Amino acid sequence: MTREDKLLNIIKEKNFVTVNKLCKLLFISQATIRRDLTKLEQQGLIRRTHGGAIYVQKSSIETPITLKNKENIEQKRYIADLALAFIEDGQTLFIEASSSCLYLAKRLNEKKGLTILTNGITTANILVEETNAEVYCTGGRLLPKHLSICGLQSCDFISHYHADLFFASCRGLDPDMGATDVSEADSMVKKQFCRNAEKTILLVDSSKFNKKFFNQTFTLEDIDIAISDQPFPNSLKNALEKENVEIHY
Repeated sequence: MTREDKLLNIIKEKNFVTVNKLCKLLFISQATIRRDLTKLEQQGLIRRTHGGAIYVQKSSIETPITLKNKENIEQKRYIADLALAFIEDGQTLFIEASSSCLYLAKRLNEKKGLTILTNGITTANILVEETNAEVYCTGGRLLPKHLSICGLQSCDFISHYHADLFFASCRGLDPDMGATDVSEADSMVKKQFCRNAEKTILLVDSSKFNKKFFNQTFTLEDIDIAISDQPFPNSLKNALEKENVEIHY
């Protein structure tokens, strides 16, 4: 087993390790550890942090949106019910293309006078068919598996608009990494939505707690409200509260 393999195994086992700890465990210098960590980060296997490294759960296969729509259905419906209470008639909303947000879109027929911008094809269809909202879609590149519109054109389109609320989800939520996703294209669009909204509301079912994926979408500081179907684990709850995130479940 190479030194880099040993290093990766330690980080994977402990989830987070400091440089000093790695030096003691492997009996090598800080300079060597830092060079090895840089190589592992370039391969997408870990993410460097101040004074250490975090293991990244990297999925090479992105789940199609048609399958995501069938996962954790009751949890997503419950979260959508809670999220609906934050929406007032006449507001402007950003809703991204995730399956969690899709279940919220199905509930918006109860609201009046909404203006909504989305990058989700299925989401847009539901909004047009089942609500009286004024619906806008971003321009850009269509991702077939996601049925979402992404890319620089999409971000540029979003940059010209403002919303009262942005509803988003993610693949994993972690105390150190915040909200993470597999797709860099999806992550980039969500960041732009976040920048142009007054508040960002994260819809995250409990299966995503304490999980990390390759792309950081939001820091915990970016999130204003986090809604789930179960109480947040203590480590995650404490980290969210430290950033003044409002928690609901």
